[in-house]
Amino acid sequence: MTPDLRERLTQILALVEKEDRLLCGVKERLFQGPPLDAARLSAMLETPQGIDRLESFTSKFCRMQDTFVDKLLPIHLRSLGELPGSAIDNLRRAEQLALIDNAEGWAEMRLLRNRLVHEYVNDIGVLSEQLLLAKAQAESLHESYLRIRGQ
Repeated sequence: MTPDLRERLTQILALVEKEDRLLCGVKERLFQGPPLDAARLSAMLETPQGIDRLESFTSKFCRMQDTFVDKLLPIHLRSLGELPGSAIDNLRRAEQLALIDNAEGWAEMRLLRNRLVHEYVNDIGVLSEQLLLAKAQAESLHESYLRIRGQ
């Protein structure tokens, strides 16, 4: 690995470490207490603090996912002597290397990311289900980051 590649990988790992720490923190704050259902989410969104937590969680979830897929994964593959390709190709290779659990699940994570960011969900029940899915996917992001960091 060239010194420039090593430095860039170190920089991106530091960025993802910060994003991971922030995402884990807001995830804990958003989902603390009883399980998140439509009634609890509705009550939460009646307060400025609840709205801020939701916005912070979705923003940090999307940001870490983007950084992981668009920056960390390609540079990590390069550091292993691999030639990065498209996002889905990189995810498939990461699955083969046991860096992520399931490339198709990560593709679905990208779709959920788009729904959370670009679509306004009117049905509070659907939103609570999507947030629970995002919570599980945030945990997968965290675990995958730890795998890459450990190499």
